[in-house]
Amino acid sequence: METAKSPAGFTLVELLVVIVLVAVMAHFAMPSLTKVIDNSYRSTAASDMISLINIARNTAVMERSTVTVCPLDETKSCSHNWSARPITVFRDPEADRVLQKDSDVIRTLNTQEKGKWKANTSSRPYFRFFATGIANYAIGNMTWCPNDNDTSNAIHIIINMGG
Repeated sequence: METAKSPAGFTLVELLVVIVLVAVMAHFAMPSLTKVIDNSYRSTAASDMISLINIARNTAVMERSTVTVCPLDETKSCSHNWSARPITVFRDPEADRVLQKDSDVIRTLNTQEKGKWKANTSSRPYFRFFATGIANYAIGNMTWCPNDNDTSNAIHIIINMGG
């Protein structure tokens, strides 16, 4: 006599219970996942900008030259628009805030799509480092805000004379 085999697979009720459990867990996990992603954008923006500033200062000291950090406009002059243009670090031997030769570019940072930078450099649209590494009169601060303007995810970088 043969024994009856139980059917393989899941019942519709079992499948629906699993789907409901996955949906409930996803509902609770989603806000924390969004927060992790937002923090990642913020951390990336901060570390990219700090690296850019450090490269500018180190290059000024190592090459004993003037180095400027700013977004460049169409005429290759420093612009006040920090949020819509790539931020460029370049050798500025004339200290005129104009990129004379493309070979003077040290590094360029494309701004993120997820946020925008605003620089407060008094009336100057740039930061400048001299051969001593000092950012004499071009000091100030920079703020990165996410596109949703959630200030809890904003960051603030202060650039003083010593860096």
